[in-house]
Amino acid sequence: MSRPLVGIDSCPDGWLCVVEDGAGELRAFVRPDFAAVVANLPQDALLAIDIPIGLSESGPRACDREARALLGRPRASSVFSAPVRGVLGLPSYEEASEAHRRIDGRGMSRQAYGITRKIGEVDAVLRSGPPSLRERVVEVHPEVSFCLWNEGRPMRHAKKRRAGADERRALVESVWPGATERLTSQLDEADRRYEADDLLDALAALWTARRVQADTARTLPEDPPADRYDLPMRIVG
Repeated sequence: MSRPLVGIDSCPDGWLCVVEDGAGELRAFVRPDFAAVVANLPQDALLAIDIPIGLSESGPRACDREARALLGRPRASSVFSAPVRGVLGLPSYEEASEAHRRIDGRGMSRQAYGITRKIGEVDAVLRSGPPSLRERVVEVHPEVSFCLWNEGRPMRHAKKRRAGADERRALVESVWPGATERLTSQLDEADRRYEADDLLDALAALWTARRVQADTARTLPEDPPADRYDLPMRIVG
């Protein structure tokens, strides 16, 4: 590896990041917002993040549909439709859902509304930053990454269940033996709030960053459209 690779997942204290440096060493940290994440990383780092990036003006994104089709039931339910751009910044779920229905003809889930602040945060940094930044930040979905990692077989159990954590951790340990224990110690020492599945999801994102670096990643859809700000509407796995 010639540059740092980073897997990023949302957590209660902001963003949980796992960095693999050019020597293959891992470290984990949490930052309160995406601007702080970018500021804390080398300018050539490749970032794989679990958050919708390109947003439609109306209608569902093809990448969300394709991700659900890849995962099948019941894991497809983990991929909820990204909100349309027009609801970013609205202060309540009721207002956002009403606006979404007015713009798009569809309501929006509470889960989708729950991440609109973080979607807007990442969107603002990418749109205001240099073009080189958007070229090295890719959207991932951990369940898509785990599925492809598992030779195309979706995870059998929900990630919050012990069996689900165990099957995901087994994949992580197959590539980075002992990593979950070492990184958990780092994060706990820093006294940051996160869930165990946040760390596993960040490591799944890092696995995809490796594939992007090696030019072996899969893109959903194969030829993704871009939004009005030229941000690709895609999920990379």
